Parts: sequence; structure tokens; C-alpha cells
Amino acid sequence: MSETTASNTLMQSLRDAGAGHVDAVGWHYIEVLAKRTQSQSGLAQALLRDKLLHALQAFEVRVTAHRAVATSDPVPAAVPSPMATLLQDMAPPIQDAPVRAAIDPFGTHRESPRVRQFRKQLRQINVQKRVSKAIARAPQNAGPINSHMLVLRALGLMRDISPDYLNRFMTHVDTLLCLQESDRLRQTATKNKAQANKK
Repeated sequence: MSETTASNTLMQSLRDAGAGHVDAVGWHYIEVLAKRTQSQSGLAQALLRDKLLHALQAFEVRVTAHRAVATSDPVPAAVPSPMATLLQDMAPPIQDAPVRAAIDPFGTHRESPRVRQFRKQLRQINVQKRVSKAIARAPQNAGPINSHMLVLRALGLMRDISPDYLNRFMTHVDTLLCLQESDRLRQTATKNKAQANKK
């Protein structure tokens, strides 16, 4: 049985078992990954298919464990809400004070993977909106080698072909703009100081 058939069969069996009720966010991630796998081709599709199969197998283990707990415990246990689960995941690990100080002297803790993923998705949505807005404000009747149109066309192609590359590219551009702005402010401050000294 091919990986595609195995993934489809496993996904359908999990859907029939009510996987969305066990972990709605995890199941949504799997559904989005399955759609993205179908839209790709070649090596990208093979990598995504392998990732999808591993995610489905891990989710099947969780569904099986959830079902075993539900059938073995006749008294229904209080199921924590998704918000409580998220807050628990975001909480720093409990450690002894000396150990915590040795590991992290500044008192910071590593960010939760879910928070990191959420922040990454927000950044991607923001980049998509900015590119769409820039393309919508494209100059009318611009020539074929107009630099503004060439940049917008390149951004549109990046968005369609490789959204991840577009996100990295936009982060790089934002960093360069911040550096340019800070350099401009520094030069202005130096110029004002020199003028004040002359006076």
C-alpha cells in the first residue's frame, strides 16, 4: 500500500473516530497539511506526504490513548479547556531555583512551540496582506521594464511559488529598512550636534 493510500485510509478512520473532538487544533493542522500535500508535486509532495503520515500516526496514538482512558474510567474526568491547555503549555517548567539560575541566569524561558507557531502564522498572514495591498496599488499604464512593476511582479511570483521564501525575504527587507532608518537618525543627530557646536 502506497504512502498516499495509507495516509488517506488513516485520515478517514481518524475522522470517523471523531479526531476533531480529541484535539481540534491538531486535527486542523493535519487537514491543512493534507490539502497542501495534494497541491504540491514532485519532491515537495513526497516530503509533505511523509510529514503527513508521521503526523497522522502520532495523532492516532493520542486518539487511541484518549479512547482507552475514556473506556477504562467510568467516572467522567474533568477535561481542561483548550485555553487552560494552552496556558499550561506556555508556563515555564518548574525547577529548583539554583538549577533555574544556572540554566537561565536572566530568568527568561524558552517560548512554547505553539506560541512560536502562532506567531509565525501571524507573520505570514501579515506578509500576505502587505504584498496583496502593494500589488493592488500598482501604478497604472506602467511600462514592461518599470522598476516598481518588476518588483511587484517578483513579489507576486514569490507569493505563488514559495510563501516561505517570501516570508524570509520580507524579514530581510524589513531588517534592512530598520538599519537604514537608524543610520538616517544617527546621521541627523550628528549633523544637528555639529550645527549646535558651530553656533
